[in-house]
Amino acid sequence: MKILNVLLSIPNKQRSILQVIGWWELRRILYNLIVLVCGLISLSMISCLVNLGPGEDLQEPLAIIGFAFLCNLGYTLGWITEIFMDKSRRYGPKMFKIGLYFTLFFVFLPAVVHVLLWIGRGFTKMN
Repeated sequence: MKILNVLLSIPNKQRSILQVIGWWELRRILYNLIVLVCGLISLSMISCLVNLGPGEDLQEPLAIIGFAFLCNLGYTLGWITEIFMDKSRRYGPKMFKIGLYFTLFFVFLPAVVHVLLWIGRGFTKMN
């Protein structure tokens, strides 16, 4: 957790608009890596639970690309809101974490739903 605090730290001085944007854009790589790894974990969990027939696919590539686009659009709102709404040093790191948690909720939601359905099917077969 200490590494994350260092990565999300902000200098103790007034920042220009370009410095705010730069802070966010340097951390976009970290954000996208975390979302990518969690997305692969989520898809792996789903693929272990779903029985596909011949010629069936689990993923819809356009949906995955669309989700990635929406995640990055939402990420961009982080620095936009910081520029126009708040100049405090706590805002950027706080919004980064909240936005990341919000994104990861939707990344893991399909896996959680499939796990619950899998458990439900198990209980149905026992009765």
